[in-house]
Amino acid sequence: MDSILEKSADRSRGLLFGLLANCLFPTNIKEDCPLWELRKSLSIEKKYEYAKELSDKEVKNILAQHERCFEKRLSDLNQL
Repeated sequence: MDSILEKSADRSRGLLFGLLANCLFPTNIKEDCPLWELRKSLSIEKKYEYAKELSDKEVKNILAQHERCFEKRLSDLNQL
């Protein structure tokens, strides 16, 4: 499976936009998610603008943090 970070810049922004819209793991706790507050406070149009305005480096940093969080949560679920 390819890492999120190996995807093209456009696909990465699309993934970021999707993460702004929804998270696979339901939570009411913001934990260390850089998108939690944005997910709750921005309209869908503002989420799209946000994803488009970030630099490639910022997008990669957010996706790297998401990937770590995703792997941790998946691991936690497997331990149940």
